[in-house]
Formats: sequence, C-alpha cells, structure tokens
Amino acid sequence: MIRRIATLFMAMFFAFTASAQQYSMDAELVRLEGNTAIIRCSGTASSKKDAIEMAKKSAIYTYIYSGIDGIDGGRPLITSQLNKVDQEYVDGIFNTMRYASFINISLVTVDYEVKVAKQIQVTLTLGLYHEALRRTLEKANILKVRPSSLDEVTDHIAMPTVMVVPFCQSGETYEEVFNSNKYMRMIIAKVNEGFIENGVETKDLITCLNNAETYRLLKGEGMTLEDAILINSGADISVKVDISSNTTSTGTEVYITMNAIEIATGNTLGSVSEKSARKQTSAEAICGPMAKSMIKDLLDLVATRMVKKTSTGQSISLRFTIDPSSVLTMETEINDELPLADMLVIWVKQHAQKGRYQSPKISSRLLTYSDVFIDNSVEDGVQMDVTDFARELYIYLKSLDLTISRTVNGNSVDVVIY
Repeated sequence: MIRRIATLFMAMFFAFTASAQQYSMDAELVRLEGNTAIIRCSGTASSKKDAIEMAKKSAIYTYIYSGIDGIDGGRPLITSQLNKVDQEYVDGIFNTMRYASFINISLVTVDYEVKVAKQIQVTLTLGLYHEALRRTLEKANILKVRPSSLDEVTDHIAMPTVMVVPFCQSGETYEEVFNSNKYMRMIIAKVNEGFIENGVETKDLITCLNNAETYRLLKGEGMTLEDAILINSGADISVKVDISSNTTSTGTEVYITMNAIEIATGNTLGSVSEKSARKQTSAEAICGPMAKSMIKDLLDLVATRMVKKTSTGQSISLRFTIDPSSVLTMETEINDELPLADMLVIWVKQHAQKGRYQSPKISSRLLTYSDVFIDNSVEDGVQMDVTDFARELYIYLKSLDLTISRTVNGNSVDVVIY
C-alpha cells in the first residue's frame, strides 16, 4: 500500500481509534530474522504484567499506524482514516487477545522497568510476525493485496531496462539538475541500487549524455537533448525521480516521487509518491531504505501493466524518415500502385497486434506512430519482440525495391528511406 501521508499528527489522530488506551510510539527494529522482526519497545500500565502486554500492543500499533524504520521502508500499513467497519476490525485486534497471535512469545524478554508516577514502564525486546500481520489485514480487505511481482511475469514478458533521470522544471536539463542538486545525485544513486537489487538492468545517465548530442543532430526534427538521451540509451523505461526535504528542530522529513514512463510511447506505467515521518536523522539516512521500498511498489505497478501486454501486445513507436537527398516523398507512388505513405500505413495496420495503433502523423518526408501494438507472445520459449517486428518491416520495404536503413532503440524503430 502506497503511503502518501505519514506524520506525527496522523499517528496522534489514530491513537484514539484503537480503544481509549495510549500506546507508546518508540518501537524500533533491532534486526530481522526471516519473517520475524525483533523489536524493542515500551509499555506503561499499573502493573508489570499489564505493562508488558501494552508494550506488545504498542509494537503492533506503531507498525500499523506509524511505521518502523527498517520494515517496509519505515512506512505505516494504514495511512488514511478507515470506514467504520474496517476500523472496528483493527480495533478488535487490540481489544481482544488477537494481538498475541502476532507476537513470538519465545523471543519476549524484559530489558528493564522503571516506575513512572504510580505506574510501571517496561521496555521489552520481542518478536513481531509483521508479514503475518500484513497478510491478515490484506485478507480482511483493509489493505490492498500487492499485484504480481516482476519475477512472476518474466516467463511471459521480457524484463525491461530502466534509466533513472531527475525530474526537471521547464527549461532545465538533466545534466544541470544532476550537477546542482546533491540530494538528486543521492536519490538517483539509491534508486539505481534498488533496481539492481531487484534484478532490473539499468542504464547510467552520465554515460548516456556523451552520445546524445550526436544522436539528436542526426535525427533532427526538433528533438530535445533530453529525448535524445532517453531514446539513445536503449532503455525501455525512464524513471523520473524528485526529492525534497524539510528539517526543523523536531527532525527531518523527506518527500520522494517516482514516475515510470515507457520511453518509446511516453505512456505512464506507474507512479509512487511518499512522505516520510519526521525523524531525528539526516535526509541521507531516510531516503535510502525509503527509496528501495518504493521501488518494489513501482515495480508491482509496472508488472501489472506488463501482464496486460500478453493480450494487448507491446506498444512501440515507429518513425519513417525520407532522407533529404532522396527524390522520393510520402506522395510518391510505389510500383504504380499507391503512394508510399499509404503502403506504409496498410502494412502497419496488417501487422499491428489486433490492428491496434494510434493514427500516424504524416508530412511530405516524415511518417510517425507514437503507439503501435505488436505481438510479444512467447512461442517455444522464445519471446517475440520489437526486433522481430523490425525485421519483417525491413523485408517488406526491401521487396518494394527501396533502399533503407533501420535503427532499433529499446521500443523505438527508426527507418530511413533513401
């Protein structure tokens, strides 16, 4: 579940929903042991026995409503007000002994206890079955079940390559933002690390800057340097990231957004946005685990879109350019049949998956498609892809006695007719 708001105010708001008791918000992760989180937290009550139980509830409460650093990027499970029925369900975990089923009692140890006024405050180390708690709330439809991961769809869809780029304001370039914003350099590095850890191939932004200008001059037609960087990178998806932080006497909070965009078509595949809780630490310490957790959510969204491509086909962009020195134009009749533009449009219509494509833009020497859906099925363990489509197109154009060259970059096909 994507967290959009996680503040102390929200935690205080929720504190009154799970019975009239007050839970401590000091739970912290000691370590992870498989699906069990070893947590240190405190509880206060009139007796030591009750204080121990309050500490157990506090660990669960903190995980649900505030988040614990080191688990799911420090994100809470619930970030908005629940309806009455769902709230009663969650309250029932605390108001009955159901909470005990999420505690590994063999790992409960009392670290120390102190008297506070007329009450006892106990600090515990305990084992929290955090994955079981999440699944319980998912089965109750309080949390959304995460969609299939990329690992579960790569038997049907090729794993995409990713290029992480900074979010730019109008008039800014990737290079300017990257070099002038230390937080941007930091978050791009962390996001790249996160994708690599999830088995996703990444393309380095700085490396791709080198050849982009040459590519832009070659293709012309008003292409921006940023577009040239993306197209020439060979990546399938660009992930635009933005980061801001705010530090006060009460701590630092970080806000991160990530947008996954298919480079060939410009279609948005997924977007995640999160705001950390305010913590007494640096932005650098917050953004690393936060970014890596967000990547999993983003990949889930991308995976969902990719699964659909097994039936709808892979979307690509297609560009036909007539070389300036050629005597041909898009109006030239080919083999005394039809104008070149019509021949190209008919072929694309016949070879697009289920005939699906967006109408082309046509001028005397240029014909472009922003979206053509092509077959990307798996046959005998072999993935059909954009190169297969480009090869069939090449064979067809050669059959028309045309002299051509073709370039395939990611999900973009460029054809030059001479």
